[in-house]
Amino acid sequence: MIPGGPQGGFADRGALPAERVADPRERPLYTLREAARYLDVPEATLRTWVRGRGYPVQRGSRREWSPPLIETPGGGPLLSFYNLVEANVLAALRRERRISMHRVRRAVEAAKAFLGVERPLLLDLQAGLKEVFVERGGELLSLTRSGQVALREILESFLTRVDRDEKGLPLRFRPPVGGKVRAEWVALNPLVAFGAPAVERVETRVLALRYDAGEELEEIAEDYGLPPHAVREALVFEGLAA
Repeated sequence: MIPGGPQGGFADRGALPAERVADPRERPLYTLREAARYLDVPEATLRTWVRGRGYPVQRGSRREWSPPLIETPGGGPLLSFYNLVEANVLAALRRERRISMHRVRRAVEAAKAFLGVERPLLLDLQAGLKEVFVERGGELLSLTRSGQVALREILESFLTRVDRDEKGLPLRFRPPVGGKVRAEWVALNPLVAFGAPAVERVETRVLALRYDAGEELEEIAEDYGLPPHAVREALVFEGLAA
């Protein structure tokens, strides 16, 4: 069975006022399950980031509420492309398993204050993100297994998944595939195929459907004018090839 991705029909998958959706990167596009697959993180983890969670206080029956770290469009159930980019930074920080979400939350708040921006997780390294989470994140770093160097390398590798426009804003997201941190050909672009995973302008699910129906990889590649290794990467992403 081919894993699903966004398959159109986004108009009825969430709604925002017109002024909030002028930028396609802000539109509600991805379910939690879809976004978790593209990020290669557990769905339950991503749910905590975008929905928050309750936790017990000491041994009593009282519970505290941990608010979400990522604000979805209109507070709805779907994530935007920008939300995907924000979650990618959190995935990098959480890669060091001993960093608690409490420490990550404090780092995000520090980034907001230090950089003077509301959504620091959308920034690139040159905009100061590395300085806040690595150079200035003493408390965060003290909880990692390998220290400053490891956190810097992880953050840098995860941020290479994001291609940016001339203004430095996120434009495309290249998901992990086949054991690689980022795909070479597969990308999610909210301006192409409604943000669905695609190679050039061909959705990966379309390539996978043809391959699953028995067509040869080289034939599919020729039909779309794609290199065979690009189609193979799409098939690996869809779980149909090694």
